[in-house]
Amino acid sequence: EPGEVARGKKNGLDYLFHLYEQCREFLIQVQNMAKDRGEKCPTKVTNQVFRYAKKAGASYINKPKMRHYVHCYALHCLDEQVSNELRRAFKERGENVGAWRQACPKPLVAIAARQGWDIDA
Repeated sequence: EPGEVARGKKNGLDYLFHLYEQCREFLIQVQNMAKDRGEKCPTKVTNQVFRYAKKAGASYINKPKMRHYVHCYALHCLDEQVSNELRRAFKERGENVGAWRQACPKPLVAIAARQGWDIDA
């Protein structure tokens, strides 16, 4: 559920989504530095951004976990209501976060199809 604490730890889904927001901020910082130096500008969160985040003291950002849940965060950004309904349904059935994570791409593909986006590119 949104806003729910995950067993009192900083590992709930809301916290995970907060980490994605932090990655976005680090990406913007890296882009600005690249522009100032006249270098090629990254358009997505790359290893360069993760390295910068680590240097900035955000070593708690776990790259494998971030990549693991990227479809869930994309769904959350594009349709927060559908994302929350999916989270609630899986919780009510007693299913774990892994099952929820595997279900996230399906509504995401439906959104992409309605918008005419090529998500394989």
